[in-house]
Amino acid sequence: MLVNRDSASLTGTGRFRVVDRASGEVIGTSSSGQIWKMQAKGAWIDVSAPGGGAQGLYTGPIHVNPLAREGRIRAADREYRGSMEVISNKNGKLTVVNILDVENYLRGVVPPEIGKLKEDRIEALKAQAVAARTYTVSNLGRRKALGFDLYSTVADQVYRGYSAEWSVADRAISETRGMIATYGGTPIAAQYSSTCAGETESIEEAWGGKPIPYLRSVRDRDRGSGDFCSHSPVYTWRVEWNKNTLENILATRLSGLDPRKRGEFSLRDISIKSRSPTGRVQLLEIKSNHGTTTLRGAQIRSALRRPVRGQPMLRSTKFDLKFRTNTVVAEGGGYGHGIGMCQMGAIGMAGQGYKYDRILKHYYRGIDLKRVYN
Repeated sequence: MLVNRDSASLTGTGRFRVVDRASGEVIGTSSSGQIWKMQAKGAWIDVSAPGGGAQGLYTGPIHVNPLAREGRIRAADREYRGSMEVISNKNGKLTVVNILDVENYLRGVVPPEIGKLKEDRIEALKAQAVAARTYTVSNLGRRKALGFDLYSTVADQVYRGYSAEWSVADRAISETRGMIATYGGTPIAAQYSSTCAGETESIEEAWGGKPIPYLRSVRDRDRGSGDFCSHSPVYTWRVEWNKNTLENILATRLSGLDPRKRGEFSLRDISIKSRSPTGRVQLLEIKSNHGTTTLRGAQIRSALRRPVRGQPMLRSTKFDLKFRTNTVVAEGGGYGHGIGMCQMGAIGMAGQGYKYDRILKHYYRGIDLKRVYN
């Protein structure tokens, strides 16, 4: 799924048809590899046939549908099952949406989310399939105003289409077909993240709001064993900034700074003011020549960017800080918000012989599993 594009180019692995859904007009039919180009023109979509042949302006959506059963559509160097729609959005840009059934969607979600695991970890793949299916079912229509259901990024679930598919994951999806997690008969909010570093987080502690019974903190172990996610490469981590680098990062990431001093950001102190019961930082105070800024929850990870290429977010809010004369050091553990299923923990549990239902019920307490379709 592509959002706010000036243009889009689509082709197929076999014969495919291009249709204007508003009028029902078949704009054209093409063979494998022939490229159709769509250009944003305000509220219109300028459609060009292979070879540059002009076809005209359409309000859309433009539907691109493979004619062969196993045919796929290719967009932005990636192949997708199902069909594609190109929409002119409210910004006068193009949104490209992949339309397909839930089970085939999961084939492009499960491996990117938890990894291309081997057969001996299939129970973790099954747990991920059920969690991702539950998230999907309970969030259909979430982004309706934008013309689609779910983002293909961590804003919802990472989805990479046909290229991400993995045979063992396909089997895990097939063997749990239609299975979702429920609480009180309703699909749960199936949150999950990479590594909890020993203990998951209660949702109200991370994001505020009311407690949710199945999204409360649980220890990532059972009957005195070691932490299930202790094998994760980010079970513990360390980040070090030199003072100038951190000042440059904060100058661009903190909101509400005095614009007259934006180019003169000087860090004076940084300190942790409160933590959740699991040790995750809830309030971080930053003192500078602009005054005092207090960061909460997810703001902390967003502001304390790592000093590497791309400046990715801090891995988690589970950390301690050491503020020295010329450096700031964060020593912590885990990756992600820590709510719900710990994916690395699920892999660890599978390696110890736990089945997918037991994995899910460990992280989501009090749930039931229900098959909503066959």
